Amino acid sequence: MLAPNFKHLTKFELLVPPQSAGLRLDKFLAQQFSNYSRTLLAALVKDGCVRVGQLKPNKVKPALKLEGGEAISLELPAIEELDLEPQEIPLHILFEDDAIVVVNKQAALACHPPRAGQGGTLANALLFHFEALSGKGSARPGIVHRLDADTTGVMVCAKDDSAHFKLARQFEQRSVTKEYLTIVRGVVKADRDVIDKPIERDPNHREMMRVGAGSGRNAVTEYEVLERFAGFTFLRCRPRTGRTHQIRVHLNCVGHPVVSDRLYSRRPFLTLSEIQGRTPDAGEPPLIARQALHAARLGFEHPVTGLRVQFEAPLAEDMERCLAALRGHNVEVPSPHAVPDGSELVEGEDE
Repeated sequence: MLAPNFKHLTKFELLVPPQSAGLRLDKFLAQQFSNYSRTLLAALVKDGCVRVGQLKPNKVKPALKLEGGEAISLELPAIEELDLEPQEIPLHILFEDDAIVVVNKQAALACHPPRAGQGGTLANALLFHFEALSGKGSARPGIVHRLDADTTGVMVCAKDDSAHFKLARQFEQRSVTKEYLTIVRGVVKADRDVIDKPIERDPNHREMMRVGAGSGRNAVTEYEVLERFAGFTFLRCRPRTGRTHQIRVHLNCVGHPVVSDRLYSRRPFLTLSEIQGRTPDAGEPPLIARQALHAARLGFEHPVTGLRVQFEAPLAEDMERCLAALRGHNVEVPSPHAVPDGSELVEGEDE
């Protein structure tokens, strides 16, 4: 099967001809770039990767009606042949029926391969464990939404295309409720607050996002303090929108980066010696070697019954260990091991 490789991008500039006036932006792009699916092109538009004339990024949407004469600029990934094979990767299944599978995704597990010839992803695991999946034969079988590779927690996957469509529509209409738990650096003063700042892709670092200076796509995150420590805070976050890296970017923007976030925190991975305020031991391993972010709850309407359902995932062991250390408890530091730099992990969408 064919799949996009976002490590290899090509920039295109084109002018909308008069005869294309009235077309939707995503349909026009699909006509110009027949090797790319309309779904992928629409996703690139939503991700802010397509510019149309002088329009602000938050006005550029897949359904935008073109007038003719607009200048369009965009970057498209190379399309490569992708062999997606089933792989026996353990999954923590929270719920399963004939329409959906709800999993508690582990850390260091990307949702789908970033390029041809790679595996070890949730998509590979789903193919191994389940015969029926939506989008069978595609690069993302069963994948309705995404979490960053190193974010743990609840994900819902679809077993057929009808369930996939109904679930995806709920995410698009923002009727899905999402709740995350995270540990951040610094003592957050307000007991609760809302961060309302647009997010756009960082032009200098393809894998990173940033708060836009008057541009970018609308992004809103509510947060609530659960516990304060010396130099750290335990938060519950409820994103109202689902931008890439949203929680991580928003919290970093207000001066409270997520602990051990390799992209957005300038501080090293959190260690026990840092919490205890002592000189670090030689070769001391981190308490947590990935961003301390966990998708704790996910609520939506079941695609078959229409009933509102909610699923919870227990906090990951490494985050529990960090909280225990911050509370002053004795903890067993994990054995020294090579800390992955995350360069081979696909960063996902759904925060």
